Amino acid sequence: MKRRRIAFTLIELLVVIAIIAVLIALLLPAVQSAREAARRAQCTNNLKQIGLAMHNYHDQVGTFPPGFKGVDWGTWLVWILPYIEQQNAFNAWNSVGDDRYDQGIQKGMFRYGGVANTTVTTRRYAAYYCPSDPNNYNLAGGSGWPVTAQNYVVNFGNTVTVQPDIYQVNGVNYPFLGAPFTDMGAPDTDITGWQIGGTHSTANMAKLTDGTSNTLFTGEVLVGQGFDLRGWSWWGYGSAFTAWLSPNSTSPDVLWSTGYCGTVPPNIPCAGSSGTANSAGGVYTGQGMTSALRSKHPGGVNVGMADGSVRFIKNSINLFTWRALSSAMGNEVISSDSY
Repeated sequence: MKRRRIAFTLIELLVVIAIIAVLIALLLPAVQSAREAARRAQCTNNLKQIGLAMHNYHDQVGTFPPGFKGVDWGTWLVWILPYIEQQNAFNAWNSVGDDRYDQGIQKGMFRYGGVANTTVTTRRYAAYYCPSDPNNYNLAGGSGWPVTAQNYVVNFGNTVTVQPDIYQVNGVNYPFLGAPFTDMGAPDTDITGWQIGGTHSTANMAKLTDGTSNTLFTGEVLVGQGFDLRGWSWWGYGSAFTAWLSPNSTSPDVLWSTGYCGTVPPNIPCAGSSGTANSAGGVYTGQGMTSALRSKHPGGVNVGMADGSVRFIKNSINLFTWRALSSAMGNEVISSDSY
């Protein structure tokens, strides 16, 4: 008698392969969604940690940290290091108090990319990175400095980063309505009025008259690729955002100059500032510096509020509501269901 051979036919094998492929196609989006949910949760936790550090700084000093000290002399990243368990890194930072340190052989050494401070600025601190951004390893090597970029920035208000009294666009005046963070001024420059690099005092809780639950504190950006200074937050203007542009706006960011804009994909388009300040009247005309909050989270961005909470803001938020949330002293009435 012939022994019957047991085996799969070719058709049966193809059917099994097709079923497996369908199952993978159904499961893969669910796995990717679960991974993004975990990354977004980590991003939320980072913003909570940064917010708590800001409040601990306020309890110790009496104000929130400055957004930055001129463009080159330190940003909020430095001043909260002791409150994110990085006391040793903070101790390694060398601050300067006046222009004597910017003369002769010492010129530049105390800046964020100078030899006195690269011990701090070439390191990566986990609390400053959102895991959803796959490109946040950028060191902007074209600058000649192996300085790290980060994913989190602080709120500089409703108009442009230099915070003029009035930002004038097409003949329309937009007043600056206060912000939790400012530029405290560079130690090497005697600048008066509202010119670029002008001096502002730091803000404390009492200055947030709109209420801490209605005031943006921090947010996230995507790190620029190549020589691109978005996310380059050891540098002053790279450490801040404003609400002039909505989250993940299709409009270009505006940096100090076009030379600071990288053209390497997947960079968002950007332009150079063409604005000028009138210190007598506090009016700023032309295209001022402003960077939108941006993320890889589907549909919006994570933001930290001044009360320490973290919220997810949709890209579709009304622009006037968004700008109202960014102001600290605008006295706007914001409904809780409007964002």
